[in-house]
Amino acid sequence: MTFDAGTWWLITIIVTTVVGLVGFLFGRSVFRQLDENRADIKQVRENYTPRDDHQKDLERLRTAHQKDVEALRREMKEMRTEMRTEIRQMSDDVKDIKENCIRREEFVSHQ
Repeated sequence: MTFDAGTWWLITIIVTTVVGLVGFLFGRSVFRQLDENRADIKQVRENYTPRDDHQKDLERLRTAHQKDVEALRREMKEMRTEMRTEIRQMSDDVKDIKENCIRREEFVSHQ
């Protein structure tokens, strides 16, 4: 099978068109992604605030948090002390009851 010059001309045009179309679609997808990245970067630049701007706020929040933690620790310590006192009192009461009271079985047997 032999091709004449017209056939080669047609094959060249088709191959060139296909390569051009593939290149166009590839370039379009790459450049679309680049445009999206540029838009995201622009949005970040517009909405970005440096950490130094908020340093005072962060320090204020840290000190408030430390104060709250210290207050909670004091309160917990007081609660633990109260609980220990109450547990000791209850333990003493139980000991007193054991020493000064009789059991039901003993009562029934004496009757």
